[in-house]
Amino acid sequence: MAIVKCKVCGKDVDEDALKCPGCDSLGPKRGKRIRRNMFIALGAIVVLFGYGWYYKSQEVVKSVEQVEREALEDRRSQRGVAASLMLKAKLTHPESMKVTKALSNEDGSNLCFEFKEIDASGRKRLSRGVVYEGGEPSTNPADWKLFCEHKSMRPIELIIRTDDE
Repeated sequence: MAIVKCKVCGKDVDEDALKCPGCDSLGPKRGKRIRRNMFIALGAIVVLFGYGWYYKSQEVVKSVEQVEREALEDRRSQRGVAASLMLKAKLTHPESMKVTKALSNEDGSNLCFEFKEIDASGRKRLSRGVVYEGGEPSTNPADWKLFCEHKSMRPIELIIRTDDE
């Protein structure tokens, strides 16, 4: 065991002593250990604050209008998927249905679909279908003219979500 001088009062102190017998200051090794631990803790705090600042700066702030618009698009898409499945169930060969175009009016109450299917005679054909608020799915051309033709319609994405998302 080595003898060292106390940094506070200058008296000789055993290197492993917890306190200086002259001034009660912390021993030489213990003081270094505390300073080292304090420096490491301070460094960790600085790193955590830096990470928090970086993470916060990467957030995208959306306006209320943008959030509402995205929610409306999501509702249209969900209703479009449900309506296309209802329409598919009415077909002779439902497994052959491939939607080529899906349209919706502004509030999503009328949904219009163009799709390819195999009809009862076994031929491929392009068909149109309509699902309107409170109504059954219809492939009647008169319903297409009434609800879809020359109307202000916008395309919708038919996104089928799974439990993995």
